[in-house]
Amino acid sequence: MCLKGLSYLPVITIILTLGTFILSYILAVFKKDVNAYFPYISDTGTKVPESCVFGQLLNMASAISICTLYVRYKLVKSIVQPEDDSILKLNKHAFFWGILSPLGLSLVANFQETSVEIVHVIGATMVLGFGVVYEFLQTAISFQMHPSYNGLRICKVRLVISIISVIGFLTSTASAVVSRIQGHPEDKLHWKPTDGGFAAHITSTISEWLTALAFIGFFFTFISDFRKLNINVEAQLQVRHLDEHYVPYDDVNEESRLLV
Repeated sequence: MCLKGLSYLPVITIILTLGTFILSYILAVFKKDVNAYFPYISDTGTKVPESCVFGQLLNMASAISICTLYVRYKLVKSIVQPEDDSILKLNKHAFFWGILSPLGLSLVANFQETSVEIVHVIGATMVLGFGVVYEFLQTAISFQMHPSYNGLRICKVRLVISIISVIGFLTSTASAVVSRIQGHPEDKLHWKPTDGGFAAHITSTISEWLTALAFIGFFFTFISDFRKLNINVEAQLQVRHLDEHYVPYDDVNEESRLLV
């Protein structure tokens, strides 16, 4: 079976995220709520019914991606020896900053840009900005884990994806600012070539899509690693009957799988 260990977590994250983008784009274009040529990703989830699909699926993707980041954190912590203190510290920082990205994704899902724009923009910045930080931290971890814990090829792959992501993020942000300065179309969901700032707008949207796809590609690099990992949880019962008060029975405990 291909999905051994916990490899299904990044796979589900990828399917949910990419599926959301594609489905909401198809619905939005079909209903003519956005132009077919490179709208912002969040533009495709602004109006009903695509906003319902966009919000629900991205909330699910956010939750699963947090689980994925946690498993990556536990994987590095488990395989690295205690004397490799610098890797363990980087691992903690990566988990902290990384978890802010899916939290931002939840904001993007729940606050549409046409309703609460400031919160939506903050969420989008968190997704892309902290996502880029997480990628570079994980890349640094991968290089420090070579050659004792992983090969050099995965380090190079993650570095290339991280560079693409940061270029896409900076280009998208800068172009968005320029497009707003140069033009103010009446309908932000239907930019026309004749609108001022159209070229900068298209540059920004293409860069955003590129960055999002790079993020998805980064999760792909976790699949192979997660195949070699399982996580258990130990349940320690403190009573023999659930109506009893707390009694520390040492012999009453059960170990079961947290995740298959």
